[in-house]
Amino acid sequence: MKVNKKNPLAAGFSLVEMLVVIAVIGIIAAIAVPNIGKINDSAKDARKRRNAQNIASVFASAQAAGLDFSTGLTTESDIIGAVIDGGTVTEVGPFNGTFFGVPNVDKTVAGSETDGAAKYLSWDATNGLLLYTGK
Repeated sequence: MKVNKKNPLAAGFSLVEMLVVIAVIGIIAAIAVPNIGKINDSAKDARKRRNAQNIASVFASAQAAGLDFSTGLTTESDIIGAVIDGGTVTEVGPFNGTFFGVPNVDKTVAGSETDGAAKYLSWDATNGLLLYTGK
């Protein structure tokens, strides 16, 4: 009977194989890392757009219910702030006592979510409309 002895130094990966694997991982990382940054920017932009859509929608709904956020306000940023803070309908009708506002939008910090949302909104003073432009 013949016994085969295995060389304990022959087991495992060679240095060249390890370097090839490390190089491949490095190439994959070099491709993936910049894309992760783009994904984060895209998510932030989508959040700004969603906030703008919500603000415009609440403004229009409140206006239809008899609550005018633009009364006494002239700047777009003031009107956006008023919509975020919200208000309650006081006119007699089916919406009396209904609150209209946009919760969970931070407007306290410079460069906040309202600034990002304002980029996608425009104030039409002639018709009294806050419009979502999407641009």
